[in-house]
Amino acid sequence: MRLNLFLARAGGGSRREADQWIREGRVTVNGLPPHGMGAPVTPGRDQVALDGALLRLPASERYAAYHKPPGLLVSRRSQGGKPTIFDRLGAEARGMMPVGRLDYDSEGLLLLTTDGALAEALLHPRSALIRSYRVWVRPVPDPAIVRLLREGAVVEGVPVRPAAVLLEGAERGRGIVRFDLAEGKKREVRVLAKRAGLEVERLLRTRFGPIRLGVQRRGSLRPLTGREIEALRRAALGRETRDG
Repeated sequence: MRLNLFLARAGGGSRREADQWIREGRVTVNGLPPHGMGAPVTPGRDQVALDGALLRLPASERYAAYHKPPGLLVSRRSQGGKPTIFDRLGAEARGMMPVGRLDYDSEGLLLLTTDGALAEALLHPRSALIRSYRVWVRPVPDPAIVRLLREGAVVEGVPVRPAAVLLEGAERGRGIVRFDLAEGKKREVRVLAKRAGLEVERLLRTRFGPIRLGVQRRGSLRPLTGREIEALRRAALGRETRDG
């Protein structure tokens, strides 16, 4: 097995992240620096370590839904002393990688898995999986503002447009807006809201493709059901196959 693939599966990261770990000198194979990203390793015989900790392939793939609270980074390493989801979850999430990201101040559904191939397929633009967000904003947007939100904006130099924007209601002077997005651009919802003159007070992701947050308790991690896992595979891998 190629070293970067082993690291992605055993270390809970993407292959791109695994390559970065190797470049940063954080990886050893049998106590020595590896020779390149794709150096061959034999699981169970070669000792591969990341930051001094030995890695092992999971006995079977794991898939879970996490209700991320606000105030946590979706990252392996803290930045500026901020806690991460892996600090909070500890052994529960060992070897797992997040499927995409949620901002530090955002909350809601985050998928975690040891299945790097499925994670990459879920995030590929060709999958176009819908992510749904419930967003509390001030002031309550009028119809003209809702139309402006639907027009989209430029995020990371790329024009993006929501699949749907719906004003669901209002409470205590705040509007509750649902955004359906098919892209995974960083801070896309917040950029759209700012462009429309809205202040985001709370952002909750309620859906990622066929998986929904439902009534899952904040901070809890639950394994996906067999039906949910199969739905994810159909949504990502099946659609990717049909597209060529």
